[in-house]
Amino acid sequence: MSQTGSVKNDPNYMLRIISEGTASVVGGDFFKSLAYHIIASTGIRYAIVTECADVAKTRVRTLVYIERDSFLDNFEYDLTGTPCEIVMKGENYYCSADLDLLFPKEEGVKSYFAVPIYLSNGEVIGHVAIFDTKPMTVSEQQMNILKIFASRAGAEIERKRKDEEINASMHRYKSIFDFSPVGLCEEDFSEVKAYTDNLKRKFGKDLKSVFDDYPEEVFNSWKRVKRLRVNIAQQKVFDVNSPEEYIKYIQETYMPAPAKALLTTFEKGVMEFEVETEIVSKTGKRKMIRVKRVIIPTGVEGDWSKSLLSCVDITSLKAALLEVQSLKERLEAENIYLQHEIKLDHNFEDIVNTSDLFRRKVLEKIEQVADTDATVLILGESGTGKELIARAIHSVSKRMKRPLVKVNCAALPASLIESELFGHEKGAFTGALVQKIGRFELADGGTLFLDEIGEMPLDLQSKLLRVLQEGEFERVGSSKTLKVDVRVIAATNRDLQHSVNTKEFRADLFYRLNVFPIYSPPLRERKEDIPVLVNHFCQKYGMKFGKKLTSVSKPVLDALMAYNWPGNVRELENIIERGLIVSRTDVLEEGDWLPHLAPVEIEVKQNAVLTNASNKSLENIEREHILDVLNKTHWKIRGTDGAAKILELNPTTLEARMKKLGIVRPN
Repeated sequence: MSQTGSVKNDPNYMLRIISEGTASVVGGDFFKSLAYHIIASTGIRYAIVTECADVAKTRVRTLVYIERDSFLDNFEYDLTGTPCEIVMKGENYYCSADLDLLFPKEEGVKSYFAVPIYLSNGEVIGHVAIFDTKPMTVSEQQMNILKIFASRAGAEIERKRKDEEINASMHRYKSIFDFSPVGLCEEDFSEVKAYTDNLKRKFGKDLKSVFDDYPEEVFNSWKRVKRLRVNIAQQKVFDVNSPEEYIKYIQETYMPAPAKALLTTFEKGVMEFEVETEIVSKTGKRKMIRVKRVIIPTGVEGDWSKSLLSCVDITSLKAALLEVQSLKERLEAENIYLQHEIKLDHNFEDIVNTSDLFRRKVLEKIEQVADTDATVLILGESGTGKELIARAIHSVSKRMKRPLVKVNCAALPASLIESELFGHEKGAFTGALVQKIGRFELADGGTLFLDEIGEMPLDLQSKLLRVLQEGEFERVGSSKTLKVDVRVIAATNRDLQHSVNTKEFRADLFYRLNVFPIYSPPLRERKEDIPVLVNHFCQKYGMKFGKKLTSVSKPVLDALMAYNWPGNVRELENIIERGLIVSRTDVLEEGDWLPHLAPVEIEVKQNAVLTNASNKSLENIEREHILDVLNKTHWKIRGTDGAAKILELNPTTLEARMKKLGIVRPN
């Protein structure tokens, strides 16, 4: 039997199980649900969630401790001599086997993985850990998933602490009146009760029915409330300077909105009534307060003539809760985005090259610009790896811990790009059934990659320019201005300077994007990279198809080196994949899968392109190349000897490119 622990290795399953298990729980239930579903989705034996137990952060206490499906008693422990000490310094720690040899204090524990829990201010407040008595393997994607939910745990710890502070404050001062930090007022409802009893007799109805039929009687009843004693905190809530001023202000100008609900609740014999409501203080300030009224027992059944009112100004707390809610919504949106990204093969390691040209024009520039916040514009033909360059810049930048969010400006309808970039409010337009967070908000603190920026509609370019310059925007359907800190990387295969000259692209936006241009050279300019790229793709697709190639025949390599590669690295990758599919041996041999243009034609075309490249735009070069192939095929587009086949394009794609480039068959 294998010695490795039974770690389930399906990250998508893990993300789904934990997301569904924790979506509707908060507080202590969240930590239990998080630990339980981590165990359920991974098969690891133990899981804990902790928080700091002292100011010096030398000890932690468990918020939940679980073995298999059994919750164990929480405990507190010293970090010294444990792997947790490393994690509490803000580092992830992973040991797949023999942990107890490294940390003798952890006797019997063989494997361990943990990530820190951060507060919103960046402080490490605890950690999430999984461990086992057997060796285990944790994938990078599973590690990233734990980091996501560690962020959610941080928000819950903050919320829990705020709730604990409020509850502790209320409990500590509940028996104090005059100097209580909570606004307090003793109220006498004797006249109110007598008046409402008379109303019920007069109309022969219960109090709710009376108020429903005669709304004015709510005010007539409420004005009979008497305020007996008021503390200092209550005066501050309403911005008055004395108890007398408070009583006069309340009696003359103020009746709370829930007065009807309060009186009918007390009439039913309920002893407490609590509500959050907005008030206007004497100085005109609008405040949110939490109001609670408790009936003081008099010994007479059904008597609600004496009441204690407490008021807490929660204006700042509400703002904090809105901030937490905003953070939660952002984390949920990031979870969805990252869940999609986990399914993609980013090929971070696939910038394969040996040429001095690529190293000089691309890699050295990545190193120069990565650690700055400068806007980068990546230029180059389709298939030259512009997205890989953007990911490389992000992965070595100081923003690497935040997401790289991609928007393909050419793949989205013009009507949807604004909503995709900036988000929209519910009801902003037909079909906007819920609020949506845009890609700029998702990328806050990270990097936004705008692919095919040259295809962005003109009317949106001014809004993009504003975000680049000011860092602020509004969601579609909202007047509220949002601020973000986003590093923008853009890419295009178009000649933007030409587009500026033809009024298809804003000059000011071009200059703002063109802070640090990086040109990704086409494959025909760095042919020395072809052998290593062929080897790389052979290994990649050999593993995918279960084939092991030992060599590439010289005729094949010669043909690949002679070809002009209009589709660049992407075309080379697709051709090698095709070659492996049809290969019957462990040697990549010649076949009809190889490019069809003859070496002589390639040489002539390559020389022409290199000679005129400095004076022609990418679109002009592309147009001339398509025209040349069309003339050779006598303007035949489809079929095995048609232009689309030679250009390695779908016929409909070729026709679309011809229309865009203004290519029309001569009469």
